[in-house]
Amino acid sequence: MGSRDFADLDATRHALDWARTVFNWHSQEPVTHTAWAKTVRLQSAEGTAFLKILPPQQAPVIAFIAALAQHFAGSIPRLLAHDAALGTLLAADHGGHTLGYDAAQDELLLLVRTYARLQADAARHPALLAGLPRPAPQALTARLLDFLAAPAGDGSAAVGAAYFIGDAAAARYHRLLEARRGLLEHQVALAQSLPDTLNHGDLRPPNAAITPDGSCLLMDWDDAVAGPAGLSLQGLFSGATRPTLLLTASAAVAAAAAATPQGQLLQAYTDELAAGGYASAAALRAALPGSLCAGVMLFILNFGRFPGDVGRRASADTVRRRLSDLLDLCDLLASRGAPAQALAFADDYDRRQEYSRARRLYQDLAAKQPDDALSLARLGRACRLDGDVATALEAYDAALALAPQDAAIHTGRGTTLLEQARLDEATAAFQQALHAAPCHAEAAASLARAQALCRVREQAAEPDRIPVLRFDADRLATTPVRPEQVALGAQLFNAHGVLQIDNAFPVEVITRVQQAFFERYQAYFREGDHPDALRVGDKRYMLTVDLTAPFDSPELIGAATVLPIIRRVLGEDCVLGAFTAVVSLPGSRDQRLHKDHPALFPDTDWHHQAPSFATQIIIPLVPLDEMTGTTRFFKGSHRLPTEQAQALGHQDPVVPLGSCLLTDYRCAHRGLGNRSQQVRPILTLIYNRPWFRDFANYGKQPPLRLPDASFAKLPTDLHPLLAWWKQERAVDNLDQAQLA
Repeated sequence: MGSRDFADLDATRHALDWARTVFNWHSQEPVTHTAWAKTVRLQSAEGTAFLKILPPQQAPVIAFIAALAQHFAGSIPRLLAHDAALGTLLAADHGGHTLGYDAAQDELLLLVRTYARLQADAARHPALLAGLPRPAPQALTARLLDFLAAPAGDGSAAVGAAYFIGDAAAARYHRLLEARRGLLEHQVALAQSLPDTLNHGDLRPPNAAITPDGSCLLMDWDDAVAGPAGLSLQGLFSGATRPTLLLTASAAVAAAAAATPQGQLLQAYTDELAAGGYASAAALRAALPGSLCAGVMLFILNFGRFPGDVGRRASADTVRRRLSDLLDLCDLLASRGAPAQALAFADDYDRRQEYSRARRLYQDLAAKQPDDALSLARLGRACRLDGDVATALEAYDAALALAPQDAAIHTGRGTTLLEQARLDEATAAFQQALHAAPCHAEAAASLARAQALCRVREQAAEPDRIPVLRFDADRLATTPVRPEQVALGAQLFNAHGVLQIDNAFPVEVITRVQQAFFERYQAYFREGDHPDALRVGDKRYMLTVDLTAPFDSPELIGAATVLPIIRRVLGEDCVLGAFTAVVSLPGSRDQRLHKDHPALFPDTDWHHQAPSFATQIIIPLVPLDEMTGTTRFFKGSHRLPTEQAQALGHQDPVVPLGSCLLTDYRCAHRGLGNRSQQVRPILTLIYNRPWFRDFANYGKQPPLRLPDASFAKLPTDLHPLLAWWKQERAVDNLDQAQLA
C-alpha cells in the first residue's frame, strides 16, 4: 500500500491489537478519518482512551509528541503509549469537552493564553525543539509558487496544488501570486525578528479541549514545527488578512479592534507572550503579520504531503480559501502602500478579468483621491464588469460631477445602462459623449447599437408582431453574445411572454439533429396509440427524446444565444426540466387554445403577476410557415387567465431553421394545423426554476431520458442543468433496490 492508503484494514487491525496490549478495550468507535490521521475511541471497563494512527511520513514526529506530552503535562493530553514503527499514539481521555468553532469567547481566550504560555516556555528550551522541522520563512513564497506550478500527481506520493484544486485554478493562483511575490516576501521577512519556538501547525478550536478542572488541553501536534511565534495562528482566524488588519491598524482603529472578539484574542496572545518573556508587545505586533503570512503558506504546503481520496474535496475547499486569503492580504498591503503600487495591482486584476478584486483596490484609490475623476471612472468600469450596476452608476455620476465634458466617462456610464437594456438612458448618455467629442468612435458605435435595439423594442410592441431578437448567422460562431442583447431578450420575454430568437443555433447543428430525428423516430410519424407518447391534439404526439448524440449537443442544450436569456429570467440555478418533441402529422387540425401548465395558485392573482417559473424553447426541425403550420401565440397572456387571452389578438410567427421560439409556461397558444404533406416535428426544451416539477404533462412518459454517458460528455458548466435528474433517478433506484 502507498502512503495515501495508510489507514487500510490491516494497518488499523495491527494498531488496535497493539492498543489492546496497553489498554484492554472492549469496544471501538471511529472519530476521525482523514488523509493525515485516523482516530478511534476505545472503551474499556476502566474508562476511555483515544488511538491515533498516523501515515508513515508522520512517524518521526511521534517521539517528539511523547516528549511534548511529558514536558507540558497538563497542557497536552497524557500519553499511555506510543510506537513510531506502527505510527500509533494512545492518549488518555481528558474527561472534558472539545471546543467547537462556536466556542464561547472565554474558552477561546483560555486557548490562546495556554498556547502563548506554552510557546514562551518552549523558546527557553531549545533542546526541546531540536527534533522538529524548521521551515525557513524566507523560502516559503518560492515553495508555494512551486507547489502551485507542480503537476497534480497521481496521489501515490507528494502532490502539487492541482491535485486538489485542478490545473486551471492552480495556474490562476500561480499567476496572481507570482505577480505579487515581492509583497509576500517582504511581508514574511517581518517574522525573522522573532526567536524560534514551538508552533502547533493546526491550531484551531477542535484541536483544543477544556478539562473538568477548567484548564485547556491542546491536542493533535502531528504538524508541529519550530519557528517564530504566530506560524499557526492563522487557524484561529481563517487566514492572515483579518489578524494583520487588527495588528497593524492605526491607534484609533486598534482601540476599536481591541473591543472585537478577534481583537481580544490577539491582545491576549501578545500579552501572554510578552509576560512570558518571549518578545515585547511592540515587537510582536510588528512581526506577527509576517508569521501569519508564512503560516498560511506553510499550512497550504502541508496538504501536498497527504494525498488521498478521503477528505480530498474538503482539502480542496480549504486550499482555495487560504490561497484566496493570501490574495486578500496582498490587496490589503497594496492598498496601504503607495498609490502607484495599488493602481498597478488593480490594473493587473483588471487585465486578468478579476473584476471583484480590481474594484476593491479601485475603491480604495477613489476614497483616497475623491477629486480624481479617472479613479472614479475606473471604479465604475470595474463595478460594471463585476455586475454591480448601482455602484457603477454612482461612481460614474461622481466622476461626471468632476468632469462633465469627459466623453469617455459618459460612454462608460452609457455602456452600463445599455448592458441593462435601459435603452433611453443609454442613448442619452452616448449622445452626451458625442456632444463632448463628436468623433468618439466607441460612443458612436454604442449609440448605433442602442438605437437598433430601440427599434427592436418598438417593433415588439406592435399588436400583430411577435417580439424578435435577431443574431447575425455569419458571426454566430465568432462573435460573443452582447450583454445588452441578453438583457433586452429577457426584458421582451418578461413583457410579452414570448420571444422569437432568429439564428439562435447554427443551421448545420439543426440539420444534424433533423436527420437523426427523422431516422430514429419514424415510428411516431403515423397516427395511432403510441404507448410511450402523449396525444396532445389531432394527429399530434409528444414523445421524450433520448439525450444522446446529436441531441445532447452543448450548442443545443446550452446555446450562448438562448441560455443566458433563460438564466436571466429564471435565475442562474435554473434546470432543464424536460426534453421532448411534438410531431404534427400532415392534415392535423388546430389545437385548442391552452396554457402548458395550470396556475400554481389558481385562486389568487399572484400566479399571473409573479416572475416566470418555467420557459419552453420550441426548436423547429422543419421551417414553420403557413403550410407546415406554426404555433399561434397571444402575447401578454401570461399575465391573464386563459379565457381572456383571445381578446389580446394573436401572432403567427414564421420560424426558419436555426431559429426558435421562447415562451413562458403561462402564455396562451395553440398549434396550428399542418397543411403540408410532410411531418412537422419540433423540439421542446423546458427550463424551469429548480423547485418546480411538471406533474401535469408527464404521466405517460418521463420528462427526460438521460444516459450517464451523455451527462459525462457535457461540459461541466452545463452539469447543473441536469444534475437534479440524476439525483432523483439515484433515489428511485435506491428505493427500488430496498424494496427488492
